[in-house]
Amino acid sequence: MASKQHQIGDGSQSESTGYLPLVLRITWMMIGNLGLFICAVLIAQGVAPVVTDLLLFLVAGGLITVRYVDITRCEGQTSEGEPATLAHWRRYAGGMLLTSGAMWAAARFVALRGWM
Repeated sequence: MASKQHQIGDGSQSESTGYLPLVLRITWMMIGNLGLFICAVLIAQGVAPVVTDLLLFLVAGGLITVRYVDITRCEGQTSEGEPATLAHWRRYAGGMLLTSGAMWAAARFVALRGWM
């Protein structure tokens, strides 16, 4: 979405398209990662194994979707503030799949050993 021009007083000012881009960016950069961590801890503790397994992968899939929407609909940026492309999304999606899979495997290993 492009920025919209609004008349304010006697001059014009560029205004952002709303809070959605900010919410999306905070979600894929911080909140979602915290959610993945919490799911991994719950899996490691053996809390509702099937539910927490599913929840971890739903969160990972949700983050991939949020990042895609951020890039394609809200002119998403990289963490360095540069314009993001679908190449960035593909790298993010691949990294998220690898990371969430590794987190799940490590959490399951910890749960099987009873270390938490």
